[in-house]
Amino acid sequence: MRVGIFGGTFDPPHLGHLRAAELARESFCLDQVWLMVSNDPPHKKGKPITPVVKRLEMTRLAVQDNPRFFVSDFEITRNLSYTIDTMRSLQREFSHEFFLIVGEDSFDQFPTWKDHMDLIEEFPIIVIKRKWTEEHVPEWFRRTGKEIKILKEGEKHCGSGIFFLSCATLPISSSSIREKVKNGLSIRYLVPRSIRKYIEKEVLYR
Repeated sequence: MRVGIFGGTFDPPHLGHLRAAELARESFCLDQVWLMVSNDPPHKKGKPITPVVKRLEMTRLAVQDNPRFFVSDFEITRNLSYTIDTMRSLQREFSHEFFLIVGEDSFDQFPTWKDHMDLIEEFPIIVIKRKWTEEHVPEWFRRTGKEIKILKEGEKHCGSGIFFLSCATLPISSSSIREKVKNGLSIRYLVPRSIRKYIEKEVLYR
């Protein structure tokens, strides 16, 4: 199978996450997308984060009506923190072809990731942004000399490589949702109803 790996803390998962995952699945002929709930993200050391069991439950609720989406606790059960270790471990344990799905902000920070050049050499990567042109591609990636391949929403590519997917994702962030909840503001239409109810029930982000 062709499987997209979409990692994150998902604190909480929101409609922007789900839309980005669906666009990647459709554009690159992916059989499934695995939402990989982060164990202990190195870039969030020292920051408050919701317990992983609750982040897992919220993510499962978010995708429960989509048979192509699967929530994975792979990083958690194996105590993995770095993407390169996760991807290599997945490749060893499964016979699928794995694609890494990331947003533009994460890709901008790739040079700070562990073994980032090994990551782009070893795995197909889908980088999602609302609009890509060659001018938008990060300078660090230009210096690698790799081909810049931009795919627009509605186009399909069933091969592999590093692609910049230009599509109308929703401008929503988990941090803005947490802030809204903290301030008693509505998050309706930003997260699935099941997530909103879970946040209310568990009194999260207050």
